[in-house]
Amino acid sequence: MRPNSDDDEDPFDSGFGGIEDLLAGMTGGDEAPVDVHEYDDEVRVVADLPETTPEDVEIRCDGRTVAIYAAVEPRPFVTRVDLPAYVDDQSGERNLNNGILEVTFDRDTDPANIGFQ
Repeated sequence: MRPNSDDDEDPFDSGFGGIEDLLAGMTGGDEAPVDVHEYDDEVRVVADLPETTPEDVEIRCDGRTVAIYAAVEPRPFVTRVDLPAYVDDQSGERNLNNGILEVTFDRDTDPANIGFQ
């Protein structure tokens, strides 16, 4: 189809104008700022989650990745962080104080390291 030279409007403007908003809504929420600190015996994840309560926050860990979900309005915070080392996913301790979430995990050995030399 040839464009109409008399029409200065973009023919796709109305159909794709809100695509960024649509895609942003599909991720489930805004991403929170997160820092990861690695120490000899632990890994600490620190996230900025303003206006949240401990009941609003859900944390999941598989030993190598941490997912943080905070159900706050108008949009929830969603964060997924790859950890710099393997951690014991059952050792997580969390503290939420004035909108700053700290989650501390004990370091663990690489599960793929089964002792062959």
